[in-house]
Amino acid sequence: MTSEPTRPAPGPAPAPAPAAREGGVSLVTVAYLGAIFTGPVIPLVLYLVKARRSAFLRYHAGAAVNLSVSCLLYVVCCAILGGLLALDSSTTALLIALPLGAGIWATMAAYLIRGVVAANRGDRYDIPQWICARIVAN
Repeated sequence: MTSEPTRPAPGPAPAPAPAAREGGVSLVTVAYLGAIFTGPVIPLVLYLVKARRSAFLRYHAGAAVNLSVSCLLYVVCCAILGGLLALDSSTTALLIALPLGAGIWATMAAYLIRGVVAANRGDRYDIPQWICARIVAN
C-alpha cells in the first residue's frame, strides 16, 4: 500500500478586497473626521489631490466637502441671526444662536460619522439633500 499525501479539504476561497477599497479607506476616514474639526479644509485637499486616482475616494471626499461647506453656510446664517438678535439683547442672542450652532455641528458630525462607517464597509453613503447642497461633484 502506498500512502498518498493527503490534501486539505477545499474550503471557501478568501474573499477578495472590494474594488472600492483600493482607493484607501484610511484616507476617506481622514477626510470625514477632518471635516468634523477643520471644516472643508482636509476633505477638499484630499479631493483635489487624490480624486483622480480613486472613484471611491472622490465620492466620499466630495460628500465630506459638500456636507462641511453646507454646514459652514448654516453656521454663517446662524451668526448673522445671532448678530441681529444681539442688537436687541445679547442674552437672547446667546440663548438662541449658541444652541442652534451646536445643533448644526452635532448634525453634521452625525452624518460624517455615518459616512465613515459606510466607507469602512466599502459602501456609499448618500447624505440627504435637505441638509447638504451639492457643491463639488462626487
